[in-house]
Amino acid sequence: RLAISRAEQERYAIASHDRARAATGRLGAEIVPVGGIAVDSFTRRLSEAVCARLPLLAGNAATGLSAATVAVEADAAAAVVIVAEPIAERLGLSSRAVRCLGSRALGGDPEQPALAPIAASQTLIAELGVNASDIALAEVMEAFAVQAMACVNGIGFDPATVNLGGGGLARGHPIGASGAILVVRLFHELQALASGSVGLATIAAAGGLGSVLALRR
Repeated sequence: RLAISRAEQERYAIASHDRARAATGRLGAEIVPVGGIAVDSFTRRLSEAVCARLPLLAGNAATGLSAATVAVEADAAAAVVIVAEPIAERLGLSSRAVRCLGSRALGGDPEQPALAPIAASQTLIAELGVNASDIALAEVMEAFAVQAMACVNGIGFDPATVNLGGGGLARGHPIGASGAILVVRLFHELQALASGSVGLATIAAAGGLGSVLALRR
């Protein structure tokens, strides 16, 4: 329906892997090793030639999905703690803390659940009184390359600000944990930016629910 070609999806997936590989060092600060595993082992050097050889999983030759453009099955967990400002100060966390500016969860078209983050994100951005172009960082769910691309375009994010450490296509999409993982990623990426920078994490859920959270450095 959106005419996003298979080749475009593959280029997006390649970029996700490239960003994840380049960020391996800084990703270590947010990963707790389990069973001796300290890095996401799926991330790899992906090429257009490799992608072109993969069989279709669904759809047609022009816009269909392959193993490169669908997130790998993964196991993971994440923890996010929200505290009042006085508690953060008492615990000595103020220098790294980020402020929660707001969140929204909106229902969307159940026949197009992957697009649900668009309306939720646009609503929250409008309530913040800013434009999508003012968002310094965005963490967007990558269950499918085409879904992530449609959301980035639909919301109006600058692609250069999205998923700087790669996304689910490169590291896996553990259903039930992916939202918290996006928030953890956003928290850590915001640490490198100037005070006042705003970031968004946005995700879709089965059935057409879009959820978004805004954080400020």
